[in-house]
Amino acid sequence: MRKNRVAITVIGLATLLMISPLFLNHQALYGVDGPFQYSRIYEAAMQLKNHNFSFMNLYTFQQAGRIVNSLYSPLVAVLCGILLLLVGNWFRFQIISLFIVYFLCGYFMYKAALKLRLSRKLAIALGVIFLSSNAVYGFLFGIMWRSLAVALLPIFIGPILDLYHGDWTLAKMMKLGLFVGIMGQFQILTIGVFLPFLVPFFIHGLWQSREKLLSSLNFLAGVLLALVLSLNALIPMLEVYHGNLLIAPVGMDLMDHASRILQPLYTSVYSSSDIISTIIAYALITGLLLFWSHLLPFTKMLAGVTVTYLILSTSLFPWDLVQQSMPFLQSFLQMPGRITLIATPFMLLSAALIYDEAAQHTNNLSLQQGLRSAGVLLSVLSLSLCTQNVARSVHTNMKPDTSFAQGIQTYPQNVHTKLQTIAKLQPAFHTRNLGQLIKAADRTVPDYVPVSKKISTDPETYKVVYREYRQNFSEQQHNFRYRAVRGGIQLTWHAKTARSRAVPVVAYQRSILTLNGQPLSTTRLTRHWVGNINVHQHRGRNVLTIRYSSSILTKISKIIGYTAWLIVFLLILLFKTPLGRWVNSLIQARQLAASK
Repeated sequence: MRKNRVAITVIGLATLLMISPLFLNHQALYGVDGPFQYSRIYEAAMQLKNHNFSFMNLYTFQQAGRIVNSLYSPLVAVLCGILLLLVGNWFRFQIISLFIVYFLCGYFMYKAALKLRLSRKLAIALGVIFLSSNAVYGFLFGIMWRSLAVALLPIFIGPILDLYHGDWTLAKMMKLGLFVGIMGQFQILTIGVFLPFLVPFFIHGLWQSREKLLSSLNFLAGVLLALVLSLNALIPMLEVYHGNLLIAPVGMDLMDHASRILQPLYTSVYSSSDIISTIIAYALITGLLLFWSHLLPFTKMLAGVTVTYLILSTSLFPWDLVQQSMPFLQSFLQMPGRITLIATPFMLLSAALIYDEAAQHTNNLSLQQGLRSAGVLLSVLSLSLCTQNVARSVHTNMKPDTSFAQGIQTYPQNVHTKLQTIAKLQPAFHTRNLGQLIKAADRTVPDYVPVSKKISTDPETYKVVYREYRQNFSEQQHNFRYRAVRGGIQLTWHAKTARSRAVPVVAYQRSILTLNGQPLSTTRLTRHWVGNINVHQHRGRNVLTIRYSSSILTKISKIIGYTAWLIVFLLILLFKTPLGRWVNSLIQARQLAASK
């Protein structure tokens, strides 16, 4: 702490400055993914508060029997739910969660720069640039979950160095497995895009290793640890996808969503701090060409892989041809620009490393001083530009003529709410009634909804999907009375006639539905094409109960996964914290005294 107190202070102050427009104006941002992500967090909080746990969502997502939390970073949602319950309202939760994310984001980058032997001043500057960059600011502006996964990427610099140098000891490979497992708790897609980044370092390290068999076994042990730690996210996803046909993510034109990082005049809808990333990208490419002969082999490989990722993410890569031959990428990858986000932390580090090594090789003190000065200047610019855009976003939300849909950056037809403006949502952030924010507006997000036939993923079809989902689920809720029961959801309604009726409920293969005391077979149910089911109601009071029975494999895998996380946490507490080291040293001292 003493050695890093300057970095901690600067990064902490930078984080406070960036989010200052929120707490100074007492305004929260909801963002495009806010309704989805905050609903997951509220779900976790309510299941914890009521000690009512289920594989499916009981309190959110139209209480339609949908499975969301079990398939999307379940452990992190639980941790966020605990924080929400502790702080008591959504505004405090947002401020605290933003500070934690961006402080750690900057600090991880700072520590990664120190591992590469960059100066502390430059390392701090890189930390500030990264925490205000387009790679991670999506969590601030839009509650975008991928920003959390990207924020963790700098921690991989240590394992990347170990892989490259062939230092494949069991401890080092288990550390790599732990880091992959941590990222798996945030977003599986980010892992899928990031892992190819490690391949060149893996190949070089394996080639350099003198004990290839032992090194390979250690590496496999790390892979196994990563898989065990990810069981709670992987196995439930395999279960639900195996037995059900789910609505896939919307397909996007890959070329239209390629990165614009190499277009100097580009600024995004959120923050003009993107221009800083563009400057650094060109500085990286220029330095790599100018100083190639002065660079260490590791720097060449790190910079080369980073530049490859940058080019792959832009329209310089033939995404139209790729889209024609592999159309599934339109729905899976969606936006090649995501590849840029993965490359951003390594772009910052490799650019700094190139100029630092060039200055050391040529003994050019002016270049060394210029590098540090440029780092500080760019960090101030990046933070300033991002903070100004936060202030503008807050100002837009406070304006009485900003519609609700504009406030969360979506189309009006994708929202079901009585609120006309986003400003009227603000009281829901400050009340202790946590459900008020979630119930104030229903954002159409039909992720993981089971359907009877495959739905086209093209954007035009999805406009119809969103409209139909809103009409068949969100707009039908007022016709039913909902109640969370033990491990399930109960719908009650009164009918004047006995007939077939569509109800805003979904049914997975392992869902258990009971209507008026009689079980319903999920295989014989008829579904509307957007997922809601038909049941035969009788005259008078009708009661429909929905529960879900997960497989034995899923239950066992979750127990193993969470047990593994508990063991890892205890080991870290024992060996990596001052208290743990003190206890360990005390035990060793007593053992030594006893032996004498």
